[in-house]
Amino acid sequence: MPAPDLMFEHGLDVKKGWFDMASLDYSAKLASTVTYDVPRGRVVHLSKENGKDVFLPGVSATGVAIFLLNGSTDADVSNPGTTAAGNFMHQAVSPSGKLSGLVATGGYEIATTEYVKTSGGSAVVYSPGDLLTAPTSGGAAVEGVLTKANAVQYVNPVCGVVSSGAAKNHNGVDTLSFWCVYLPAGTAATID
Repeated sequence: MPAPDLMFEHGLDVKKGWFDMASLDYSAKLASTVTYDVPRGRVVHLSKENGKDVFLPGVSATGVAIFLLNGSTDADVSNPGTTAAGNFMHQAVSPSGKLSGLVATGGYEIATTEYVKTSGGSAVVYSPGDLLTAPTSGGAAVEGVLTKANAVQYVNPVCGVVSSGAAKNHNGVDTLSFWCVYLPAGTAATID
């Protein structure tokens, strides 16, 4: 089992819109094909495995994006009871194995730690209005990580629009602020 991380190293901070009676979230376990740790703040989508709903990283062409509020190593999801060094930490009575997340159709402004910060050795600049997506392939380092690369409306799935952009949060951790939206992939339709 992996060692836990500090609560602010990876995260999703809902700046506006959560929690009220109209809020929408969803819970499921990770698919068994996901063999790496998925931190909170990443993007996932629903799939089926043995007839049950499961999460897969990234935003699929037609599956609504979900932004994770907890990660696969959080104590309420998976708790081995010890640290990486083998020291006793604590053990929850019954970790559920389920992760929870906010559905991208809700009216939220979110700040996440899980976004592409550099590309080709240079810092990526996020401007208000930039579209965001999250890859479903490429391995643990990129799957479910927000990026503006390949976020093309009506071509690739879009799960967010940059609001105030990238900045350090109150814990001194780099975050990207955006509004969640969901625009599936497809071809542009002509409206007469």
